[in-house]
Amino acid sequence: MNLVYLRQLSFAPILQSYDARDSALYALSLGMGEDPLDDDELPYVYEGRGPLAVPSQCVTLCWAPFWHKQPETGIAWRRILHGEQSFRIHRPLPTHGSVRGEHRIVAVEDKGAARGALVHTSHEITDAASGEALASLLSVEFLRDDGGCGAFGAPPGLTRPLSLGGAPTHAVDYRTSPQAALLYRQASRDYMPLHADPELAREAGFPRPISHGLNIFGLACRAALKHFAPRQPEKLEAMSARFVAPAYPGDTIRVELFATSESVRFRAWARERESLVLDRGEIVFA
Repeated sequence: MNLVYLRQLSFAPILQSYDARDSALYALSLGMGEDPLDDDELPYVYEGRGPLAVPSQCVTLCWAPFWHKQPETGIAWRRILHGEQSFRIHRPLPTHGSVRGEHRIVAVEDKGAARGALVHTSHEITDAASGEALASLLSVEFLRDDGGCGAFGAPPGLTRPLSLGGAPTHAVDYRTSPQAALLYRQASRDYMPLHADPELAREAGFPRPISHGLNIFGLACRAALKHFAPRQPEKLEAMSARFVAPAYPGDTIRVELFATSESVRFRAWARERESLVLDRGEIVFA
């Protein structure tokens, strides 16, 4: 990794317009509408009962170009995994609009030559016309083969450990489609080939294309809305989680929700493999 290049790298503002169809497509990529009689999820996928936007859709807006692939970065881009994600909503996410994204690298954290590196980025989304703040995002990417290259900046803290006792308040199982990653990459505009190309997935050390971590993140948002804010997505103010292990399209994802006095904590498992895929999850409701 070329640390000097990353330190100096800047991004032009990213502009995007989206409509209610895009919002419905995102909700469908999370499996919403699976039960056509579910009155809580129908408004997200059917304009006759809504429309509503899933708050976690903010992570797809003004998606930054895949700069890691630029030869100047020196990054082994095939070996990148998503590490952590957080967002805070400043006003309810509209189902349509024109938005502007400001993306920047906040810090690089060196874990050591054999342990990889972490790249911390921030993403501010505003209304393109008024400049009003819409959402603030922080992300951590795990560069598995780029440790030992140095560091800069102050890494922000995105998540905090789970300290849970007893059974979850709610546990929800979602059987994902074998085409889940192909659908999500169209809905999110995250075209990283690791989620579609079998050959590249094998080069990265996986037997087949893996699910987007943010797709599983969205499933957790779906479960929390169902049980804590049905038909009221405006109540969800913030969400964060750590991506522990990859999930695969076709996995049954169990989302476990733990209500506390301050927030809803969560984690998620790929049930068939008994593999923890999301940890340190937290959602704040108004």
